[in-house]
Amino acid sequence: MTPKQADIAIVSPSPTLLTDFSTARRLSVRPMEGREDDYDQKFDAETLFFDAFIGIRGRIVLVGPPFLNLKAAFEAATIEARPSGRTCPFELRELDRHGQIHVDAPDGTETLVVTSALGRVEVAVQPSEVDIFAGRRVIFTQSRNNDLAWIQDWVRYARDAHGADAVLIYDNASTRYDAAAIAEALSAVSGIAAARVVEWPFKYGPQGLDARRFWDSDFCQHGAWEHARRRFLEAARSVQNADVDELVVSTGGQSVFAAAEADPFGILRYRGRWVVGTGERADGPVRHADFDTVQREKIARRFGVLPMNVLACPPKWTLVPWRCPDRAQWRVHTVGHWPAALRTTSDFGYRHFREINDNWKYQRTSADRFDPAIHEIDAPLKAQLARVDWSA
Repeated sequence: MTPKQADIAIVSPSPTLLTDFSTARRLSVRPMEGREDDYDQKFDAETLFFDAFIGIRGRIVLVGPPFLNLKAAFEAATIEARPSGRTCPFELRELDRHGQIHVDAPDGTETLVVTSALGRVEVAVQPSEVDIFAGRRVIFTQSRNNDLAWIQDWVRYARDAHGADAVLIYDNASTRYDAAAIAEALSAVSGIAAARVVEWPFKYGPQGLDARRFWDSDFCQHGAWEHARRRFLEAARSVQNADVDELVVSTGGQSVFAAAEADPFGILRYRGRWVVGTGERADGPVRHADFDTVQREKIARRFGVLPMNVLACPPKWTLVPWRCPDRAQWRVHTVGHWPAALRTTSDFGYRHFREINDNWKYQRTSADRFDPAIHEIDAPLKAQLARVDWSA
């Protein structure tokens, strides 16, 4: 029997920009002493909404960066549905580095006309796509310029080690290839029933000065996570949040999706460890399967936040979307406003591959010399890597 063709497509959101209809701009709340020289160039002052779409609860959801100084204008706004012409009630939601408007609009609404002190703008409404991932075990990520072979290997690992059968990738303005190249790469991976590549061209935003200060201006990924949840994933069986350079490992070889589905609250949160290269680097591109060495955990605890290459990795998570409270917020390292998400498990962890990186943020790809006092072979990782068919 011929295998069923995977449902793979590219999605382009319909953003609304302040520059299209208003002289107003989003203003930063970060004090001047906390701003780098290029802060203003990185800060997203212009995007009003990343996208607008029909949500699973029948409401139209507009997702964007936080409202900040624009909030008062939207609290007093009117929203009209087209083509019905009906004035719609709506709810503003303010989340961490993110804002949403939930609109009660009649069936068949194609656009919303938003009128406020900022001006008047027509917002196109996109369809819900939750049916694509309904009942699926989905891995999702935001990516920029990752090698396509790394993306394929990341998917193969989640498929063979954990039973993933669907993929959602937000491509954040890659310059090495376009979304079509990612979709083509995914089509070469077997065992995936559905995949979407979302073109996400927005400014990533300035990051914090260190691990604790001024994490207030990186809107892009917070927007992608809530967009993923509400446009695509609310009917998924379970979903895993991980970067392309991160692989989830279990202590006993079990599926992280199955474990999250069996969890009393429907969420697993787990910590990470750095996987490092030791010895001479091989010629040609590196792959996840080339590495099996981690820094001993006591080293990460001893150094705390110093230096980066021994920094213990903050947690990531896998969850069951329908069990997540509607008011909770999907964030990179936790789920906000959900007490169950404060727990962490030792049955799972993720491995953060230092060498699977193009050094966009840090210079990370410099091999260590193996030192048994600092390094150890990661037996669970090695065992799960061995389960993967890297050619299929």
